[in-house]
Amino acid sequence: MRPPPVPGPDAPSAVATPRRDNGTAYGKVFGLVTPMGNPCAEPEMSILTGSAMLSARATSKAQDSRTRLLDYIDGLGPALASFDQTPLAAAGFACTCYYLRGSEAEAADMARLEKTQRCRVFTSTLAIRALCRNLGVTKLALIAPYPGWLADEAKRYFAAAGLDIVTHAGLSRDLADTRGIYALAPADVASIASTLDAGGARGAEAILIGGTGMPSLPFIASRDGGLPVLSSNLALAASLLGADLDDSGQAALARDMMSPDAAWRKRLALWSRP
Repeated sequence: MRPPPVPGPDAPSAVATPRRDNGTAYGKVFGLVTPMGNPCAEPEMSILTGSAMLSARATSKAQDSRTRLLDYIDGLGPALASFDQTPLAAAGFACTCYYLRGSEAEAADMARLEKTQRCRVFTSTLAIRALCRNLGVTKLALIAPYPGWLADEAKRYFAAAGLDIVTHAGLSRDLADTRGIYALAPADVASIASTLDAGGARGAEAILIGGTGMPSLPFIASRDGGLPVLSSNLALAASLLGADLDDSGQAALARDMMSPDAAWRKRLALWSRP
């Protein structure tokens, strides 16, 4: 008996071919990479998308915040690879650390990762830009519970992308460690936002809750009047849900997610029960 033929260099790999089986038994499946200490990204993304959300963690041993954020970027490829053959509809990186690398490096990284992952891959920062574009927003008031140096990086990043941060507000104390955001509660978000409202937000068209690690949805849902409020997680959810839509479909989806009747608001009410 002759041995089976050896696959040639162009033969499809069984390992690289995604399975299309029970991974979609509950509808669309999204992959989410989030910083190791982040307590909010997974629950908020599940509420916002209403879909199965599978998670991998970006990790770092660095104590310095800047180094740790850059480690998260460098570890994004291996984190996505940990999903293996999971049939993902799209994947998201729930972190705004590309403030530090800039939009050109970000676009190049996502193009490379999408080839390996075989699905669309979005960062929070790319998603914020897309949501603003779909809503026609160019001037933002930023809620930035970051160390001061990171808020400055955020303003530079968005300015390069054509978004004007006309004012920003953070905590009364400057966070020494970016992980301090994980201790914030919905009341802290409301408190920071109140300082923007009191100042008239200096011509902003919307308020952006920066970062993915503090609870943004209760504040957005409780908002009654005033400037519309966007968040990093809401933007990323819109990008994931709209991954296969054309420009007009994405714009319609963005408007729907900002609506007082958005489906995620009902899911939030269920999650918030004691």
